[in-house]
Amino acid sequence: MVLIKTSAPGRIGGVFRSGMLTLAAFLLMMAVLTGVSSMKTTRASAASLSDTKAEASAARRQLSRLQEELDTLAATYSKAEARLYEIDNAVAKAEKDEARSRQDLETMRAQLSERVVQLYKGNHGSTPAVLELLLEEHDFSVVLERISMLNKVAAQDGKTLTQVRTHIGKVTALQEDLAAKRTAQTAQIKDLQSSQSAMESRMQATAAEYRRLKKQVTALEEAARREREAEKARAQAKAAGSSGSTSTRGSGGSAVAVKGFVFPVDGPHSYINDWGFARSGGRSHQGTDIMASRGTPVVAVVSGRIRRTSYGSGLGGTTIWLSGNNGVSYYYAHLDSIAGGISAGASVSAGQTIGYVGNSGNARGGACHLHFEIHPGGGGATNPYYALRASD
Repeated sequence: MVLIKTSAPGRIGGVFRSGMLTLAAFLLMMAVLTGVSSMKTTRASAASLSDTKAEASAARRQLSRLQEELDTLAATYSKAEARLYEIDNAVAKAEKDEARSRQDLETMRAQLSERVVQLYKGNHGSTPAVLELLLEEHDFSVVLERISMLNKVAAQDGKTLTQVRTHIGKVTALQEDLAAKRTAQTAQIKDLQSSQSAMESRMQATAAEYRRLKKQVTALEEAARREREAEKARAQAKAAGSSGSTSTRGSGGSAVAVKGFVFPVDGPHSYINDWGFARSGGRSHQGTDIMASRGTPVVAVVSGRIRRTSYGSGLGGTTIWLSGNNGVSYYYAHLDSIAGGISAGASVSAGQTIGYVGNSGNARGGACHLHFEIHPGGGGATNPYYALRASD
């Protein structure tokens, strides 16, 4: 048997207390290091989120400047188009006025010509008919009566002649006014064509940059969202640490869900508040024209059901009526084509492509655009501009 010699109880207690102090110091040091690490992580996360926000803000500013440029071009085109319709309507009215005045003039001329023929036939003998009328009567009172009648006839002839002269002056003035309006019409057509060319060229030139900025803004906003969720999860984990439990919400990898109204044109576009602008036949514009290149996708603004489609007929050309699940109807006009599978009765989701921008119907030959209308409850149209701005 081996005997082990032990130390005195006092020494054992001292060694134990010394070990406990060392352990406590170690744990304190680890806590400090963990805290420092946590602070560094929090600061790094905050800096990362700040950088992401700054980058997203810069991208949004670039996109906003580009959109403002396109909207300015759209404003120039839309105002030129409205002015042309005003001139067209004025020309149509002037043509009707001039035609009506020419018809009145021809009526007055016919009456005057008939009177001249009557006078010629009456004066064809050797003695003027007027003198014969007076000399064949010996009763002076009857002669006076006949002279009075002749004066009335002469006055009527003078009135007819005056009316002819008045109508000639009116027709001449109307013809001059019509010629001036047609000159203005020709000049306005050139202005409209120039505005259209400038807008379409710039839109095509900036298409790639526009899409790049849109994609960058979307990606940065999604990154910022995820960083905020991660930061919130860390805060929840830290708060739950003292109770020994953790309950965090997974940030996941799913995209942000699109809610509410989606802008109807998926690509570079421009538009202004052109509600009420002049249109052909004295009509006023009952929607918003969203300028975009031919073939740009057009999407459902809300989830719902396609109520009706038409191809190339009427003022709107190729059109779609969408009945939203929210009880509101939406009208898309002047489309180049309708997407496959889109027909009456089809169900669609917000953001789903349903057609493509064009210039069909009475827009043929003009700038490609989507004419868009909103009909609350399926009733009359209301100005869609503000809903479009809120979703763009």
